[in-house]
Order: sequence, then structure tokens, then C-alpha cells
Amino acid sequence: MVLLHVGIDDTDSKKGMCTTYLTAVLLDKIESIGRIQIIGYPRLVRLNPNCPFKTRGNAALAFDAEVPEEMLDMLKNLVLDTVRQYADLKEKNTDPGVAFLANNIPRELNELYERALVEIISMDDAISLAKKLNIEIHRFGYGRGIIGAMAAIGCNFRKGYTYEFIAYRTKDNIGKPRGMDKESVVEMDRLTFPYTFDNIDYSTDEIRIMPHTPCPVYFGIRGTDPSQLNRAFQILRPLEPVERYRVYKTNQGTDAHIKEVRIADAKENMSVSIKGRVTGTPKIIAGGHVIFSIADDTGQIDCAAYEPTKDFRSIILNLSDGDIVEVYGGVKKKQKLPLTVNLEKIKVISVAKKMVKVAPSCPRCGRRMKSEGRNKGYQCPKCKFKDVYAMPSFIPKERRIQEGLYTVPPRARRHLSKPAQLYYLL
Repeated sequence: MVLLHVGIDDTDSKKGMCTTYLTAVLLDKIESIGRIQIIGYPRLVRLNPNCPFKTRGNAALAFDAEVPEEMLDMLKNLVLDTVRQYADLKEKNTDPGVAFLANNIPRELNELYERALVEIISMDDAISLAKKLNIEIHRFGYGRGIIGAMAAIGCNFRKGYTYEFIAYRTKDNIGKPRGMDKESVVEMDRLTFPYTFDNIDYSTDEIRIMPHTPCPVYFGIRGTDPSQLNRAFQILRPLEPVERYRVYKTNQGTDAHIKEVRIADAKENMSVSIKGRVTGTPKIIAGGHVIFSIADDTGQIDCAAYEPTKDFRSIILNLSDGDIVEVYGGVKKKQKLPLTVNLEKIKVISVAKKMVKVAPSCPRCGRRMKSEGRNKGYQCPKCKFKDVYAMPSFIPKERRIQEGLYTVPPRARRHLSKPAQLYYLL
């Protein structure tokens, strides 16, 4: 028997298809053969969410199979034929890649996965590594998908893992609006919390388990325990048939893409965490976005909470000069604007003390007195008592933000970003 690692990527387009669906179909075909054993769960591996070449969520797929040696070529041909049959090859930006690797996964492939989370890997680098490690690669079109395919094989879940239960639509329903009994989603979320996450965005009353794209995915339930995902599926009341389903092991919800850096080391298209001091006051700009800056001993960088983050922006507006925070998000640059961290979450480490100037109270009637001007003392507006020697006092200002972790709502959360509830489970 040979342990064969298979990686597949970039079979979809914005108009349709999904690499998870292609993989689900392929796995059903393999399991029907009977002599090939799929090992563990297939892997749904999210890579750099800032990649400019991504179709949607920048996911690649991989699985492991124990194969009789005489069936290796047959299995490889089955994989390639399935890609040819299901990949959206008519779209010019669909460039599938398939990778095959036998037996042990070398450390260099784990390193490629780690790089692919935070960098943009070049085709030359991927091809060179494939030759060095004797990885068999197959390119369709330009074949950029070999990068994700190899990275998915190399995924070692160093920062943890979750699971996703994905159900697929029948062919007749693809492209039509998706239907789901909403109350069943609410019930499912209540009964499976905290082992499933991001089922509903309660701030907007929006169901989050169904995509809005014309792909074969009907719905996906994310969680930390496969048994809870199967339980969740039994609770749901779908309004259309489910063609097939699969549970995937995934790096979603793990912050695997986040790299801790100083400001000077932040680069475009990275996802970072940066500790710094808030400088100035957050401000609202056109479009309802909120911008502020942080600084460390290497420089200063802008941070943005965009309009889709909704109430998260109110938290950001309560920050003040001198607060110590750790920001998390993708680093972007637009035209001539400076680098900006697009916030996924923020940890308020310490809140700066602010003092408020308070006028003295009138010793006769107790009312708050008013200043008569610089060095002219205070006078009571009620009883007219005047004291030229009276002085104001300074008291701590009540801050409307506390130390702690604040995350964007589910509707604005990236696949890889860890929700607050998972900090207690993973």
C-alpha cells in the first residue's frame, strides 16, 4: 500500500463550481471503488485572504488515501478526469492545479503552507519546490492552482483546527435562491453553542450558513466537534433537497493567517497583529468607515473599521490617545494612501486615564459655579456668590471602553479569523 497525498485548487470561478464540491464528488467516486482507503477527513485549507488572485475565500483542498500500488495510476487518472469534468475551465481566470505526493510530507512543504498564509507565492517558487521534493504536479490553463494544492498537502494545522459540514445542492437548484427554515437555524445555534459558530449574525438577524454565490454549496456549518456538526445537520430544516454532504477538517477560525509584527515590518497583503499606542482620536470618514492610528517604536500605521463591521465601529470610536491595543487584520494599500490595517479584531490591553476639569460647587447653595474668566475666579449662577480664589478640580473621566477582546460581527468575519468564543475552546 502507498500513502498518497492529493491536493487540488482553483477549479471554481465567480460564476460557479466549488473545489469542495469537486472534492466531495471525487471522494464519493473513490469510496465506491472499495479498495482505496481515505485516511481521516479531507482538508479544507484557507490561504492568504489578501491574495489578489483568489476567487472567493482562497481555499484549497487535500486528502490522504492508502492505495494499492497497482492502483496508483488509476487513482491519479480519476482525480485528473474529475477536475477536467467539473472545473470551470471555460473561465479565463480558472487555472486548476493538482499535486500528488507519496508517503512522508517533507518539512519544506509545511513551510510552503506557512508562507502561503501570509505571502503571495510565485509560480517559479512552487514549480522549483515540486521538482526538489519530487511532487507530481498537473496544471490546467496557467495552473496557478498548483500553489494551493501543494500548500494544502503541507497544511499541518499548527495553530489548531476546526471542522465544517458542507451540504450541496441538486443540479436543478444551482443558481436559484437558497431556502432554509430560519427558526431551525436559531434552534440549531442555541442547542450546539459553543461547539458551532457564526451560524447567525444576531446584530443584523442574518443567517450566515448559506452563501450568496451561484455555486453548488447549499449551506455550511462550522464547529469544533464533528459529532456536533452532524447533530446540527439533523436539527436544520432545509427547504430543498441535499444532494450530498461532507465534513472537512479545516484551519478556519484559527487565526492561522495572522503574523505578529512591528509596524515597520508590516507589508501589503500580509495579515498581522501589531501592538501599539493609539495616537489621536478615531474619526469617521466618507462611507461611514472609522479610521485611527497606532504607533510603536518603529513607526505609525493607520487602522480601519469599515462600514460592514457595523457596531464594531462604535467600539473603535471609544478609543482615545494613549490607549494600548493589539490590532489584527489584513494590510492593504489603496492608490496614494498609506498602508492600512483592515481590522478583524482588536484587543484593548490598557485604557489611558483621562481627566476632566470640573468647576467648584457654590458653598452657599451647592450649585456648580461658572468661571468669570482667566484668573478672575468663579461665580454661582443661582445665588451670585463669587469667590475670586476658587479653583477647578480634576476628576477621572469615565471611559466607555474596557480592556478586552472585541471582534467584528459574523457578517464581516473572514474565514480564518478566530471568533471570540473559540479562544476558550481552541
